[in-house]
Amino acid sequence: MTSFGTIKTKIERLFESTYGKPEFKNHMKSFKKMVLENNNIGEIYYIYDELSSKKGLSEDIVDEYISESFEQLRNLIDTNQNKIESLKNWIDELVLETTNDYEDIDLQVYTKNVTKNLESLLESKNRIKKNLLSSEVVEVNESTLNIPISSMLQIATKTFNSEFSNLNEEEKKEFKFFTSLSETDLKTEIEKSKSLVTEKLNVTLTESNDSELKEKIQKTLNKINETNYTLTSLYRLKQLERGL
Repeated sequence: MTSFGTIKTKIERLFESTYGKPEFKNHMKSFKKMVLENNNIGEIYYIYDELSSKKGLSEDIVDEYISESFEQLRNLIDTNQNKIESLKNWIDELVLETTNDYEDIDLQVYTKNVTKNLESLLESKNRIKKNLLSSEVVEVNESTLNIPISSMLQIATKTFNSEFSNLNEEEKKEFKFFTSLSETDLKTEIEKSKSLVTEKLNVTLTESNDSELKEKIQKTLNKINETNYTLTSLYRLKQLERGL
């Protein structure tokens, strides 16, 4: 049996290798249909993301959090074998081999003989626990090619899992917009957004008499001029554009 962690890793490798290419959009459509719009599979995907994240959990709740998460995963995986098999068949045709980025989670979920594998289970659980207890402040490096696809999919999963129906139309539209951009479209959108934001900031810079504010605006303008063509850059520009 192919573990869900292996399937998830292959999906992430697929999007990493096809981002910016014509086939990316079609792959995303398939992913959306089989994962994001399927409550149970989307929840499995989401829990794997959560268990592998640095969440800064408290010692008081982390053990219960892990236990409840594993129990939920086992139940969901046991009752959705056909859908998981369909997902496996889809990704196996597109990605032949890969490592497994979720081995510790898979070990906890799929191990049947606890006594025989007790040492490995305890070690993997401790690694998961240590990760959940830690906190991470992510500093985005604008020199990278683009936001990691795994991060983008994590955001997408959280957005479109069991709470998909609660999103407003603007939020749904925004997600579709970002995930459908080609490299050429991305550059065009960034240039448009840079132009709009720069124009608004220059107006404020000219009209303001606040020296501290003017200094901040100038720093922002300098940073905008150094913007690279990445999804992260576009997202930041759009957020800034809305706030002006």
